[in-house]
Amino acid sequence: MDVQRRGPYRFWEHEHLFLPRNGGTLAQDRVRYAVPGGPLLEWLVDRLLVRPDLERIFAYRRERLQQLLGGAPK
Repeated sequence: MDVQRRGPYRFWEHEHLFLPRNGGTLAQDRVRYAVPGGPLLEWLVDRLLVRPDLERIFAYRRERLQQLLGGAPK
């Protein structure tokens, strides 16, 4: 698990999971985070900046894992 001690997020946990699935392994990520700011600012920052960036990062990671290790796309 990656935990942010200091940085741009109020809170950040990224858990890497490797689970047995149908004779293979399912690689899964769980991310919990909170951005700084009040309720409206948090929502805007998350929806406009953070979430699209995280989706792009994890889409790339998923693609690379499939290229390197094979397996069916999710």
